[in-house]
Amino acid sequence: MAIGFWKRLLYSLLLDIAGLSSAIFLTINSIFLFRFTINAHLTKLVGMSTNKIMVNYYQLIAYLELPWVHRLKLDDFPFSEHGLVHMAEVKNLFMLNTIVMVFSICMVIILYRYIAKNKKWWELISGLQNSMILIPLVVIFISLDFDHWFVLFHQAFFNNNYWIFNPVTDPIINVLTDNFFTICFVFLFSLLELYLAISFWIVKKQVN
Repeated sequence: MAIGFWKRLLYSLLLDIAGLSSAIFLTINSIFLFRFTINAHLTKLVGMSTNKIMVNYYQLIAYLELPWVHRLKLDDFPFSEHGLVHMAEVKNLFMLNTIVMVFSICMVIILYRYIAKNKKWWELISGLQNSMILIPLVVIFISLDFDHWFVLFHQAFFNNNYWIFNPVTDPIINVLTDNFFTICFVFLFSLLELYLAISFWIVKKQVN
C-alpha cells in the first residue's frame, strides 16, 4: 500500500517536472511575449525603434539559450560588470533547465511505455488530478503578492544582489519591465496547466 503511494507520487513528480521545465523552455523562447510589452512609452524611454529593441532582445536570448554563445554583447545595451555576472548566472540556470527538460521527457516516454505495456494507466490519474488543482491555487497565491515572490525567487536562486539592475549602468532593465515578467509568469503556468489537462485527457481515455 505504502509502496504504491510512493510510486504514484514519483510518477506525478516526474510528469510535473517534465511539464514545468518544458513550459519554462517554451516561455523563454516565446519572443512574442516580449514584443507585446513594447509600446510608444517604452520606445520613447530608451530612444529606440521597436525593431531595434527586438534585435537586441534576439541577441540576449541567443546568449541565454545557445550553449555555444559565450559572450554577451548587445548592439545598443551595455552591461556593467555585475550585470554580466548576473546574466551569466541566468544562462547557467537556463542551460540547467534545458538539461532537466530533455532528461525528464525521456523518462516520461519510458514511463508511458511501461504504463502502456502493463495497462496501469490508472496509476497516473490521481497525480494528474492533484496537479491540475494545485497549479491554479499556486498561481492565485503568488499573484496576490507577485513582487514579493519575485524577490524571494531571486534571493533563492542567486547568492548576490546583482539582479537588482541600475538603469544607468544596465539599461536593459528599462525594457525588461514588470509587465513583461508578469506576462511570462501567467503564460508559463498556463502552458503547464494545458499540458496537465491534455495528459489527464489522454490517460483518462486509456483507462476508459
